Amino acid sequence: MRSSKLCAATIILIVPLALSACATLNEAECQTANWRDLGQRNGQQGKASSYIVEHEKACARFGTPVDGTAWRTGWEVGIRQYCTPQNGLQAGRDGKFYVQSCPADLVPGFLRTYAVGKRVYDAKSQRDSIRNEIDNLNRSVTDATDETERSRLQTQLILKQNELFLAQQRLTDAELDADRLEYPR
Repeated sequence: MRSSKLCAATIILIVPLALSACATLNEAECQTANWRDLGQRNGQQGKASSYIVEHEKACARFGTPVDGTAWRTGWEVGIRQYCTPQNGLQAGRDGKFYVQSCPADLVPGFLRTYAVGKRVYDAKSQRDSIRNEIDNLNRSVTDATDETERSRLQTQLILKQNELFLAQQRLTDAELDADRLEYPR
């Protein structure tokens, strides 16, 4: 009985926090927002032009209107600042998802470098995953009591180490391509 009351109390406290965490703005922010500046910041973050809908939902809860025209004006400035080849490279390296937000005239330059940066991110993720598998195999080899099982695990370990070598090579190649973009001769 006591644990069910504790569980109910926890839910009562957590649900409002979780819901408020989903809102883009709180009541005070909705009432005092400089919509042009907010739009520019959202654009600089690479948010899609449809992101205004999230602000509208958040502010509707408080009965506060959103100045969509001012937000859009700011967003158009900010998105052009975001959609540079340099940001494309960094967004790819960070593993960020591209939300089709760049204006048509900037898409080619942004996506060209984004693809290179994403190759670095993917290669690094794959290398790290293989390292974790190797760590797990090393523990399994150490813990194995049966000689046949230990031999099988050691063979798997050798194969994973070869995979790691190839993954590291892919990462090095991707990083070299990224460096060529970042530091052209």
